[in-house]
Amino acid sequence: MKKIITLLLFLTICLTSARLYAEADSITCTVFVYNKASVGCNVYVTYTGSAPSSATYFWDFDGGVIVSGSGPGPYYIRWDTVGMKTIRVNVTYQGQNCSASHTIHIVPQPLIYSVTGGGSYQYGGSGVHIGLSGSQQNYGYYLYLNSGTTSVANMTGTGNALDFGLFTTAGTYYCKAKVDSSSSSCLVNMHDSAIVTITGYVPTAYICMVTFDTATHRNKIVWNKYTGIHLAHYNVFRQTAHEGSFIKIGQVPFAAFSTYVDTTTDPTIMAQKYELSVTDSTGNESAMCPYHKTVHLEVSPGVQGFNLIWNPYEGFTFYTYRIHRKLNNGAWQLIDSIASDQISYTDPYFTSGLMTYYIEVIRYMPCNPSLKSGDYESVVSNTMTSAPLGIDEVNAKEMLLYPNPAREKLNLLLPSTGNLSTDLELYSLDGRKYLEQTINQPKAELDISSLPSGMYFLRAISKDGTRTEKFVKE
Repeated sequence: MKKIITLLLFLTICLTSARLYAEADSITCTVFVYNKASVGCNVYVTYTGSAPSSATYFWDFDGGVIVSGSGPGPYYIRWDTVGMKTIRVNVTYQGQNCSASHTIHIVPQPLIYSVTGGGSYQYGGSGVHIGLSGSQQNYGYYLYLNSGTTSVANMTGTGNALDFGLFTTAGTYYCKAKVDSSSSSCLVNMHDSAIVTITGYVPTAYICMVTFDTATHRNKIVWNKYTGIHLAHYNVFRQTAHEGSFIKIGQVPFAAFSTYVDTTTDPTIMAQKYELSVTDSTGNESAMCPYHKTVHLEVSPGVQGFNLIWNPYEGFTFYTYRIHRKLNNGAWQLIDSIASDQISYTDPYFTSGLMTYYIEVIRYMPCNPSLKSGDYESVVSNTMTSAPLGIDEVNAKEMLLYPNPAREKLNLLLPSTGNLSTDLELYSLDGRKYLEQTINQPKAELDISSLPSGMYFLRAISKDGTRTEKFVKE
C-alpha cells in the first residue's frame, strides 16, 4: 500500500511539473503604442511578447496606413482620420497562439502659433524672454536652439500664450509641438523663431591651423565654424616686422567658408604668424586668439643628398613630423617620420634631376570650417625644390644664364656640341613648372616678364648631359 501511494505521488508531481513547464513555454502577446498621436504623423507600434520573430503575426491597424515595418515590428503607422483606433495582433507559433490589442487616440494636429520674444541684452544681464503666442491643452511645446535635436525648454499647453522664461545663450530658437504622450516623430513646427544676441561681449574665435595652400602656393588660415552668437565676420591678422605686433590683412563673412588665403606673402621666403578675432552684428569685436605659426622649409644640396631644415609649427601640440619627397614631376612619397622636437633632416637620396620636399604635421582633431566632418587634417609646409651640387652628369658642360638677376628677358648660352636639340624646363623653388620647350641652337632668349619675382631653376636636357642653373627674377 505504501508503494502505491508513493507511486501516485510521484506521478502527480511529474504531471504538475509538465503542466507548469508547458505554461511557462506558452507565448504571450503585448502591443506597445503611445496613448495619443496627431493625425497624419508616423506612430511607433511594435509587438513586445515572448514569441520569436519567426512566428506568424496577423495585424489589424484599424484603418491605419503601414509606412514601414513587418512581422513583429516595429511598425510606423499613419492614421488620416481622428478618433479612437484599436490595434490588434494575433500570433501563432508551433501550435500555440495569443492575441492582444491596444487603443490609441488620434487627435488633430497642433494648431500653429508664433514664437515670440528674443532680442539683444547686455553681457552679464539676465537674458531675454522667449514664448509662444498661444497653446492648446494636452499638447507639449518644445524649444530648440539652432540646429539642436534636444530641447532646451518645454511646457505643457494651457490654452493661453506661453513664456518659456529668460534665455542667455545667443542663437536662434525654434519651437515644436506634439500631443504629450506621442512620439517625437509627431512634432510639428511652430511659426517664426526668436533670435538672442549679446551686446558688449563676443567670445574669442580660435585658429585651428595655418598651412600651405597647394592650389595658390600661399598660406591658408583655417578655423572651425563658430556658433552661439549672431556674428558678422571674422578678422585675420598677421605679425608685422615688430614682434608681438599684428596688422589686419583681411576679413571673412560669417556665412562663408571659414578659411582665408594670404596672397600678400611668399611662403618660400619665411614663416608667418597669424591671429584671429570675430565681430558680431552690432560691431563688437572679440579679443584676438593666440597665434599660429607656419612651417617654413629650406632645402639645400649636400655632398651626397639633400639637407632639410625648418622652424617648428606653433599653435597646437603634436608629436611627429612627416617628410615627403618627389623627383621632378613624379609622385609624392612619404620617406620618413621623425619626432616633433627635431627640425632638420638629411635625405641621403641622390640622383640627377630636381628634388622637391615638404613637411607635414598631423593634427590630433580635424578642422571643420563648414560645420561638417573634418575637412583639414594636417598642416603642411611650403614645398621647396633643390638640385644636386654641380651638374647632373659628369660629361655635361656648363651653361650660362644672363643677366642674373633678370627682369624681362633671360639669355641662355649652351656649350656648342654636335647635338643642338635641347629640352628646357623652368621651375620655381616650390616645384612648380613654368616653362617647357625645345630649342635647336646653342643660344636662346626666354621671355620671363610674366614670372612672379623670386628664384628659379632652369634645366637643359640633351643627349650629352643635363645642366641645372639658378637665376633670380626681379
